Amino acid sequence: MNSLLRNNEKTKLSVIGAFCLIAMAALVGPAVAAQTGEALSEQEKATAVQLNNANRRAVEIVRPAVVSISVSKHIQFELLDRRTDQTMVSLGSGCIIDKRGYIITNNHVVAETDTAEVILADGRRFEVVETLTDPDTDLALVRIEPDGEDLPVAQFGDSDQAQVGDFVLAIGSPFGLSQTVTSGIISYKGRQTGILETWGYEDFIQTDADINQGNSGGPLVNLYGEVIGITSNIYTPTGISAGYGFAVPSNLAKFVAERLIAEKQVRRGWLGVEMIGTDDLRKIPTEEYSKLPSGSLRQFLQDNLDFIKEIPKSIDGIVVSRVVPDDPADKAGIKVKDIILSVNGIKAVDSFRFRSYIATLKPAETAKFTLWRDGREITLSVTLGDRAAAVAREKDNSRSSDYAQREPEGMVPIPLFPDPLGEPSQEEPPKLGITVQPLNSSLAREYGYDKNLHGFVISGVSPGSVAQQSGLKTGDIIVSVNGVRIETGDQLKEIIQKADLTTEGVKIIVRNQTGQRTIIAKRQDPGQ
Repeated sequence: MNSLLRNNEKTKLSVIGAFCLIAMAALVGPAVAAQTGEALSEQEKATAVQLNNANRRAVEIVRPAVVSISVSKHIQFELLDRRTDQTMVSLGSGCIIDKRGYIITNNHVVAETDTAEVILADGRRFEVVETLTDPDTDLALVRIEPDGEDLPVAQFGDSDQAQVGDFVLAIGSPFGLSQTVTSGIISYKGRQTGILETWGYEDFIQTDADINQGNSGGPLVNLYGEVIGITSNIYTPTGISAGYGFAVPSNLAKFVAERLIAEKQVRRGWLGVEMIGTDDLRKIPTEEYSKLPSGSLRQFLQDNLDFIKEIPKSIDGIVVSRVVPDDPADKAGIKVKDIILSVNGIKAVDSFRFRSYIATLKPAETAKFTLWRDGREITLSVTLGDRAAAVAREKDNSRSSDYAQREPEGMVPIPLFPDPLGEPSQEEPPKLGITVQPLNSSLAREYGYDKNLHGFVISGVSPGSVAQQSGLKTGDIIVSVNGVRIETGDQLKEIIQKADLTTEGVKIIVRNQTGQRTIIAKRQDPGQ
């Protein structure tokens, strides 16, 4: 049934025609209606029916295989000098991809949880008996035991064939509302958000289909009813969808799932070089080299100006800017300033995709490299190393600071675990002008706190607000307000809403890396 739309070119053209007609109706329809009041013609109704049927059919094919995943985690929560035991419960999404009970979802949904339960579209519930994760792609598999029960299975599509502008549907459990379908288009392909940090593999499909907390791990579906992505994260200044959602491409998801099922882990090859594509190299003006972040790449560019200028325009490839001593590339004879033209016959024209391709090869596998060196092509064979071991070593050595990378502001995985003492709270600028969030590992890393520290941190201060006037700063941890120790977001919001910020002000005790201080937050006169 998945091939029904794929093989019927007339149907596809009709769907396209339907979108065109509806777009035209949106432009001219109101004016015509005002003059004539005529209803849609039979032909227009027929195209609208075809459009609706295409969407309905895609949903009908995939939705039975979409599940909700309820996870729980028991923690000891410490807020300064108080400690409590809490069980945090969160909800994500997933998609059944194998009748043996394998369900694909996000790593951040199920990693480091105590229990997990899968709820099928038809209401059946299964306990998760095995969890397999791949943090480098934010993907995971959970396994249930169907015990002979038949399971609906979704089919992966070819994400390489998907194009910007294609219509897509996102299915999941946003805010706990299971089996919710939203629609949009593919906005961009190959997006790198930085959320998986230096060592992750990002090749996200960007979409404007609404994705919110609870959608994590759910499928992004094309109009053929095929899964072309697994939703992973969103860019948002507010915590809810702003039209910028990101999904792991299905081809990468399929690769990871197959490795996890077969080997319980994803083992990747390791070359041991730092590099930059010739296209990227040509885009950087030489006067900008000194403005790049400090590290081996900037040093390479500054030390090799003549070499860079002499690279023939006809040469497209990957320039080796550093070779890690005693790693596979070094042992095989690859040198700094070599230009990698191809690997196993596959052209190497983009450093990101080259890195991703190496990761699809296994440790101890031998790859054939074609290089440009000293004006001629040479061929070398490289036996790859084990990436996991190499990354552990790189993180531990003195160069780890070169790789440090912060999560981009506003880029968040979905869903984050809810705060065990209350949901995140946002104060509107007219009152105090701060946004607060429970301190999680990501925020702790961003603001330089110990990852085990808990509390409520100020994540935003509105310009010109009472908070800014009073000296509250992003990164401050709120200890108490008017003598009340803050334990929930709702508690903080209630106190601030009742406070008189015009005459009396509010007493806020905050702490940060420099210590603890008391602030009287009070609205200042405009003339002051």
